[in-house]
Amino acid sequence: MALGWCVSNAPAQEIRIYSEFERFDPFGVPVAPDRDMTPREILSPTVARNGHLTVHVVVTGPSGTNYFLYAASNPAGILKLNLYREYFVPCGSGYCPDWVTPVGSPSFGAIPESIHDARPGMASQTTRCYLLDIYAPADTPPRRVRVEALLKIGTWQVAPMEVRIMAPLVPDSGGALAAENLAPLSAPASATAQIQLLRHLAGLPAQIPPEFLRVQDFIQRNAAEDALLAGPAFLPELNLLAWSPVRWPRVGSEWYLKVRDFLHNLGS
Repeated sequence: MALGWCVSNAPAQEIRIYSEFERFDPFGVPVAPDRDMTPREILSPTVARNGHLTVHVVVTGPSGTNYFLYAASNPAGILKLNLYREYFVPCGSGYCPDWVTPVGSPSFGAIPESIHDARPGMASQTTRCYLLDIYAPADTPPRRVRVEALLKIGTWQVAPMEVRIMAPLVPDSGGALAAENLAPLSAPASATAQIQLLRHLAGLPAQIPPEFLRVQDFIQRNAAEDALLAGPAFLPELNLLAWSPVRWPRVGSEWYLKVRDFLHNLGS
């Protein structure tokens, strides 16, 4: 769960879950463009059927920490879980998670990632980041499923979520274009989602990334699914939300989650 992002000089071993729009650096702090004063607690997130929910799993610990990371659901087999390791690259004056590779569950990790990393400051790394991508099949009835990210360091630590599978059904992506359209890495993570939202408001088709190699590819895909879910029927409502600073203040990186809340609660 997300309970803030202040980190002490001697970090305790812990595991937390954040939204896709809260990227963390190697030192347990959100990257500057994504900092929200009150980041959303990811306790009971929603996912549309035939759609995806993506979250960051953030593991923090002192130098010399070795661990195993698991992802599991209960009941098993209803949702499809895929875990990816995030790789840090220079971003502004610090580092941002960018490239990803799939890993198994359990996945072994260590802090720091490598004692041979010569990049400035990386020897004092305290944090590893992962992307947990969750898919709800189209034939899944609306219900709740417990999903956990589990950290094994001698003892167990658990970051739980109760994922709510909602009634809306994301149409097949056949009406979308296969094209990567990402915001600059130094922009807020929500900027990539905003590209797809503005395309939809302009009457343009959604764009699905041809490959999933970067954190932003998942953000683009999820926003494209939102556009497919909205379709032309809800264009007036989205226009009202998009241009109303009172109903939809674009403050912090997680403002886009209000768009998704609106779409997932259609018909509820």
